[in-house]
Amino acid sequence: MRFCVFALMGLIAAFTASAQDEFVFDRPDPETDRLVAQCLETDGVNMLEGSDVICYNSAIFPEQFLKLNALPEASRIIITSPGGNVATARGMSTILDARSEPVVIAGQCMSACAMVILPGLDQVHIHHTAHIAVHGITMMDYRTWWGWLKEGAAPTAMALMAAQLGYDFGYVLHRSGMDHMTDHLEGQKVEVGYIQEVSDRMYDAALLHDCRVDPKDYWGMLDAGHIQDFLSDRVTRMEAFAQSFDDPNNQLFKTIAQPISDQTYIFKSDLKDADC
Repeated sequence: MRFCVFALMGLIAAFTASAQDEFVFDRPDPETDRLVAQCLETDGVNMLEGSDVICYNSAIFPEQFLKLNALPEASRIIITSPGGNVATARGMSTILDARSEPVVIAGQCMSACAMVILPGLDQVHIHHTAHIAVHGITMMDYRTWWGWLKEGAAPTAMALMAAQLGYDFGYVLHRSGMDHMTDHLEGQKVEVGYIQEVSDRMYDAALLHDCRVDPKDYWGMLDAGHIQDFLSDRVTRMEAFAQSFDDPNNQLFKTIAQPISDQTYIFKSDLKDADC
């Protein structure tokens, strides 16, 4: 009898958790779909023809985001980007803060787009074409980073000294990205878990994979639950976008990347370079 009671309680808990995990997405809007389709076919940073909508279809470099800064006021900005340098993206985020227009995230929002631009927005619409992915196992301390590249070895005393003095340039670059991320999230009043949880998830998946690549070569997809947990007060609309590697909306990346878990993948070119 006691077993039956516990089993029933388990079923109720599982059902409740499942119900909580279900997400009610917004239905696509035909006018937004038309504008997004037009933007995805338009390279660069421009006002979409015949509209008051800005299309930012570009990597995140100063030339591009300074052009964004020079454009007239818009009703909204559509952003699709493969990303760029994290420090540079902070400059674009500052411009977006000053402009204060609503933003539609569509198509690929990769690397610095997902890590800096998205958590810096105040009014964001996640379009159903979106593929949002964080670049690299960002939140590694020195010992973990060293061991990852040295097949689990602990850093030598000389290596630790070099790192403390800032002479391990590989780790300096890695640490720079980590510091920029944490500073940016703090400035945007977003919990560091926004990046920490994805970084940890990629690390766990990487440990179980038989091929080890550079920490920067892992990619972690963001799902609706994660965005809701950390950015719920900033999301005005969210449509059903690609949330896992096997998602039907994720066709492009299935041809160029290899999944190592349901939300973590490595580009096939990086696997080839790692001789895996």
